[in-house]
Amino acid sequence: MKRAVFLLSILAAAGCATVQAAATRSTQDMLAAAGFQEQPADTPQRIAELQSLPARRLLSRTQGGAVSYVFSDPAGCHCLYVGGEREYQEYQRLRLQKERADDKSMNCQGWPWCNGFGG
Repeated sequence: MKRAVFLLSILAAAGCATVQAAATRSTQDMLAAAGFQEQPADTPQRIAELQSLPARRLLSRTQGGAVSYVFSDPAGCHCLYVGGEREYQEYQRLRLQKERADDKSMNCQGWPWCNGFGG
């Protein structure tokens, strides 16, 4: 019984990691589509910056009066995505568009008429 619980725990953790990796990849795809620039952590300064930021969160920062946005992925691409206000606004538009499409897809599951006639 203990083995079964242990194996289920491992499978659940692996499943969560897979879902998280897919969500991170989806976010990175949207960031790139919005114009964010991928910057590999290939210098000591970028490595330090990558390690100082919370993983897989889009953060704003202000330097010299200009706002920029940074998304870090230390485990996946070992990189930062960096953009400005224009890229951030486009990312928000794309994210909202995806959420609406996901909601519509969830609402239409099991209803064959949904996509064809009124959904």
